[in-house]
Amino acid sequence: MYVIYPKPQRVEFRAGQFDFNIKKVFFEQKMENVFSELKKFVDFEIGDVNASQILFLVKKDLGEQAYEIEVTEQKIVLSASQEVGFFYAVKTLKQMLNPHMRNVFIHDEPDLNTRGFMFDISRNKVPTVDTIKYVIDLMSGLKMNHLELYVEGFSFEYKSFPQYLEKESYITVEEYKEIEIYANSKYIDLVPNQNGFGHMGDWLKKDEFKDLAESPKGIHLWGTHRDPSTLNPLDPKSFELVKKMYEDMIPHSTSKYFNMNFDEPFELGKGRSKEVCEEKGLSNVYMDFALKAYDEIKKYNKIPLIWGDVLINHTDVLDRVPKDMIFVDWGYDAEYPFAKNLLKLKNAGIKFMAAPGSSSWTSILGRTYDSLTTVRNACVYTKLYGGEGILMTDWGDFGHFQPLSVTLTPLAYAGLLSWRTSEGTYKLLKHYVNKFIFKDNTNIMADLMLDLGNYNRYENAYASNGTNAFHVLMYANWALKEDDPIEYFTTKMNDKILTYQKYLALQDFLAAKAKDLQNANIDEVVRAEVQYGINLVSTFIKVNISLNKDVDENLRNKYLQEVIDSEQSLIDEIRKIWLLRNKVSSLEKSITYINNLVIFVSKLLGGKNGKKQ
Repeated sequence: MYVIYPKPQRVEFRAGQFDFNIKKVFFEQKMENVFSELKKFVDFEIGDVNASQILFLVKKDLGEQAYEIEVTEQKIVLSASQEVGFFYAVKTLKQMLNPHMRNVFIHDEPDLNTRGFMFDISRNKVPTVDTIKYVIDLMSGLKMNHLELYVEGFSFEYKSFPQYLEKESYITVEEYKEIEIYANSKYIDLVPNQNGFGHMGDWLKKDEFKDLAESPKGIHLWGTHRDPSTLNPLDPKSFELVKKMYEDMIPHSTSKYFNMNFDEPFELGKGRSKEVCEEKGLSNVYMDFALKAYDEIKKYNKIPLIWGDVLINHTDVLDRVPKDMIFVDWGYDAEYPFAKNLLKLKNAGIKFMAAPGSSSWTSILGRTYDSLTTVRNACVYTKLYGGEGILMTDWGDFGHFQPLSVTLTPLAYAGLLSWRTSEGTYKLLKHYVNKFIFKDNTNIMADLMLDLGNYNRYENAYASNGTNAFHVLMYANWALKEDDPIEYFTTKMNDKILTYQKYLALQDFLAAKAKDLQNANIDEVVRAEVQYGINLVSTFIKVNISLNKDVDENLRNKYLQEVIDSEQSLIDEIRKIWLLRNKVSSLEKSITYINNLVIFVSKLLGGKNGKKQ
C-alpha cells in the first residue's frame, strides 16, 4: 500500500497485482506530436522499454486541472484534457511507483482552483533566485499553482528609480524573468505583486517623495510612533508615482493577474485627506484611489487582486468593487472570521480568495495552532462559498528574523488542504513533511517543527499576530524612543511576565527540542536555521524573566548579563543564517534591532556595561 499526496479525489484498488519493474517510459509514437510540449515537463527518461507502456490520452470532458490514472497488468494510462492535468498525473504516478503496485484507478482534480503562496521579499530580506526556485520546487510537489513575491520599498529593479537601488538588495528584471520561466515550467503562475497605497514607508523617506505622505509626521499606533507609510490619495503626484511603478513592473510579467495590495493605509483620513474623508466617507476616498489604480492595471490587461482589510469593514462601498477584481480576505489568528467574511463576499457577488498565514513572522518559530487553523478555515469556507482559492502568506514584519524552514510545514498543510479540502488531511501532514520537505528518514522533523510552533502555549497571554517572546524585541526597540524606556517596557510587558516555573519549563522545552534536532537526519542548512530560531527565542525569554520581581535579583541580573555577553555571537549567527538563502539586502537594518535590544538590556542592568545610553 502507498500514500498519494495531495489526497486524490477517488482511488479504486482492483483485483490482481501489477509487477511494475519499469525504469524508462516513452510516449507512443502516435502520441508524440500531441504531447511534444508535455515532454519537457515529464521527469521520466524517454526511451525504449521491455515491460509496459505509459499512454497519454486526451479526455476533453475532464476539468482543466483534472487527471485520471489507470494501472492494469498490461499498461498505464494517464488521461487529462490539458497539459497541466498530465503534469499532475505524472507527479502522482511518481509517488506510486514501486515494484509491486496493485491495479488501481484514480480520478483526481483540486477542490480549489487557485492554490497560492505569497513570499515576502521585502522588509529587509530578499531571497536569492536559488531560494525562490527551491520554494517553487516544494510548491510543485504539492500541486500548488500560484506564487507571488511581495514587494514594498525597493526590492524590485525599478528601472525608473536606479538611484534608490542598493546592490544585492533587490530582484533584477532578468532574475524575475528567470524565476517566471522556472515557475511556469512547473505550472505555477508567477503573479506580480506591489504595494501602492499603504506600506510606502521606504519611498516616503526619500526627499523626492516626502510631500506625498498623507501624514508627513507619521502617527502614533500600537503604542509607538510610526513614520509615514501611506500616500496622500488626493495628490495627483501620488498616483503618478504608482503609475510609474506599474510601468516598471507589470510589463515584465506574462501572468494575467496583478496583486495591487492597497492594505493597511494606516494614516488615511488622519492627515491631508481628513476633511475630504469626513465629507465623502473614508471608504469612498479609499475606493476612488483604488479604482484609479484598477483602471491603470486594466491597461496592461491584468486582473487585479486587492487585500480586503479596509473594504471588509466598509460594506457601503462593496458594490463599487469591479466584478473581475479579486478580493483577498486575510487573517492570521485562529479566531479570524473567514466564515462570516467569505459568506458576506459571496452574497455581494464579489470574487474572492482567502489568505491564511504561516505565522512565522514576529514569532521566530511560528504559531502552529494559529497557522494550521487559519489554513483550515480559509480552505473550508473558500470551498463552501465558491471562492477562487487561497493565498498562503509569509510576511517579514519587524526585521524578518524567522528562517525559511519555519514556514515549510504550514506551507505543506496549505498545499495539501487546498488540493483536497477534506477531513483527515492533517493526518497526512507529518508523513509528507518528513518525506518530501525535510527528507528526514528518522521521522522527527515534522513533530519537532509542529511542537516548536507551540512554544507560545507556555506564555501567559495570547498574543495576536505574534508571541510574547517576540514582543520583548519589539517593545525594547520602541522603548528606546521613550522618555522613560524602562517604565514603557515594563508597562507593555506587564501581563506577559513569566513565572520562574514557566520560564524553566520553556527553557527545558527548547533545550529538549534542540536535542531532538541533532538526532534528525536533515540538511545542515535546516538544522542551523532551526537551532538559530531556538537560540533567539531562548534569548528573548531571558529578558522576560528579568522583569519578575519574585525571582532573586542576582539571578535576574545574571540572565541579563548573558544576553549582553551573547550580542556578538547572536549577530554572527544571524548573519550566517541570513546569507545561506538570501542576498545581503538590508541585513544591517535588522541587526540594529538586536543592537537596540542589548542597549535596552544594559539599561535594565543600570547602565554598568559600557553600552551607549
